[in-house]
Amino acid sequence: MRSTSHVSLPVPEPLALLDATLLFLIQVLLAEHPDLLAPPEEAATLRPAPPLRAARHLFEVVRDLHDALGSYRAALPDAPGSLSGAEDDIPF
Repeated sequence: MRSTSHVSLPVPEPLALLDATLLFLIQVLLAEHPDLLAPPEEAATLRPAPPLRAARHLFEVVRDLHDALGSYRAALPDAPGSLSGAEDDIPF
């Protein structure tokens, strides 16, 4: 078997890959804990179970990461696939 020292597959843009991973994580969290869709007022009054509390913390971390990626993209000079001038369709 012949070994090669180079990668023959195209490497996707890292920011797009991170975005896709974050969106997938949100889908998994919502599938496991549909209570995450409860309004914030209702969520604040109830004491959630530990798994749901952990899922809410992960949800907030993903939101922070998404915001950080948006700030990073805004700082890049006309990067390919940048969202400059486009409306962001992620709801948070």
